[in-house]
Amino acid sequence: MPSHSVAAIANEFLKKARTEGRALTHMQLQKLPYIAHGWGSALLHEPLVSVTPQAWRYGPVYPTLYEALCRYGAGAVEDFVHENDGNCFARERGKIVEADLTDKEKKLINMVWEKYKTKGGIDLSAITHEQGTPWTRTVDEFGLQTQIPESFIVEHYAELLEKNLQAMRK
Repeated sequence: MPSHSVAAIANEFLKKARTEGRALTHMQLQKLPYIAHGWGSALLHEPLVSVTPQAWRYGPVYPTLYEALCRYGAGAVEDFVHENDGNCFARERGKIVEADLTDKEKKLINMVWEKYKTKGGIDLSAITHEQGTPWTRTVDEFGLQTQIPESFIVEHYAELLEKNLQAMRK
């Protein structure tokens, strides 16, 4: 199973939001692909996103996605991410970045969307800041502006999966 560009996964969430008449902010579009990546690691045993997030002040951030979306500030993201977004020297934006998702990946994104679509950016950030999360472990061990180790993400979401399974068994 291939991993995808974070821009393509962000665009998948933008598509879902648009079909429901919702708007998403830059912060939501940083956190939703991160959460989907984490759940994908636990459920599909494969990375969903091909790049590593960093531990920034307000949670996990994908720097390339940040560059592509920073023009929106804290407001709603008005367009899909295109090739060359974030490149100041690009003459053309390029086509919309898309992912060729497997059926399992589509189900994963749907699951994450259904669970988190009502959460604002600050709420999603708070989830990533809870004690023991990959973000808090990274900040505690390495400081801000450092890469969040994939092993931290895999361990955390595997633990969440196990907790959910145990709760279902009760």
